[in-house]
Amino acid sequence: MSVKVDITIVGAGVIGCAVAYRIASEYTGSKDIVVVERNSQINGENQSSRNSGVIHAGVYYPSDVGPLKAKLCVEGNRMLYEFCKSHNIPHKMCGKLLIANDALEEEYLYDVHRIASENNVPDLEIIGQKDIAALEPNVNGVRALYVPTSGVIESTSLVNKLYDLSEEKEVMFLVGNKVTKIEPHNSGFEVTIESANDKEVFQTETLINSAGLYADEIARMANPDCPYRMDPVKGESASFYKSARDDISMNGLNIYPVPFGYLPDGERLRVGFREFKKLFDEGKVIKSVGVHLTPTFELSGDEYMIGDTVTIGPAYSTPKNREDYIATREPAYYHSMVNPFFPNIRLEDVKLHQAGIRAKLAGHYDFVIERDPVHKNLINLIGMDSPGLTSSLAIANHIAKMIH
Repeated sequence: MSVKVDITIVGAGVIGCAVAYRIASEYTGSKDIVVVERNSQINGENQSSRNSGVIHAGVYYPSDVGPLKAKLCVEGNRMLYEFCKSHNIPHKMCGKLLIANDALEEEYLYDVHRIASENNVPDLEIIGQKDIAALEPNVNGVRALYVPTSGVIESTSLVNKLYDLSEEKEVMFLVGNKVTKIEPHNSGFEVTIESANDKEVFQTETLINSAGLYADEIARMANPDCPYRMDPVKGESASFYKSARDDISMNGLNIYPVPFGYLPDGERLRVGFREFKKLFDEGKVIKSVGVHLTPTFELSGDEYMIGDTVTIGPAYSTPKNREDYIATREPAYYHSMVNPFFPNIRLEDVKLHQAGIRAKLAGHYDFVIERDPVHKNLINLIGMDSPGLTSSLAIANHIAKMIH
């Protein structure tokens, strides 16, 4: 007879670990909780370690097309800062500037302000050139939206802390194990997992699918009629050293262009806002937050501190597969994208940094967090791309309410 457990979570990224910790805290040892992770370590090759580390405030997500992103990002922002303070996670509420460089871009800027206001993002302010220069003297723009509750986090420290706290509450992590089969069984599921050396089968009453880039495949193992299909997007980044010259020094804010539409090849579509909105509603373009500048954490002795490296990205492209981390963008691309609002950067300043893959769903903007329509004990979290990191603790609360 196979082993039986109460709750199984597939995927130990930041969301999977947050869900494990939240549920374990809820049930205080009264339920067996298992987390299956295909990578050989918890902070391995996934979205949780290959991202910009930005704590989003919730300014981008229209509640009419992305209600979960709108709600959970704003909630998650507050919860994440509280958690970081309580558990000494390296983070900083550094703020963000969204920069408009001309009248066309101002149309997009005011739409962001509208969305952010509707989402109840606090302390927003539209500022002009003088105030931009006071915050970041080397940044150029005619107008900007100042978002003080945006920040940065050392994301692997967050994942590791959630993992440690979950283990303290007796959650069992099975790392280096890939789910290869899920069969509905009585009121639950029979799950087959395989490692490099072994194969195991166990039963679980509740299955929570938080498998990131592979969440659509996991969902179809249990229900072949699951309609969701991943359309992953590669996000590459570059970097520069802000201490290289005084004219590229920075005070540590996140600097973003206004969000815009981009084509499948990653090129920016420069059209009026009304035309963009029409194309976006028709699904012909994707809305992007744009290639931006982000401060990063670096180890100084045994402690993380905001360092000298500033990342530039993401530059979007279509990956060959879900493991395609090979760089395709050259430094000249990053230089051209940030030069309008960061004019003193030179091509020779820009060095390639890293690449990540976003778990974007085909034809779907919002997070998908729902019970499978056939197998009610399966909860799918699919398309958990940005702002998944910021929203992770709020997502965990949302799941905890679903399984009551």
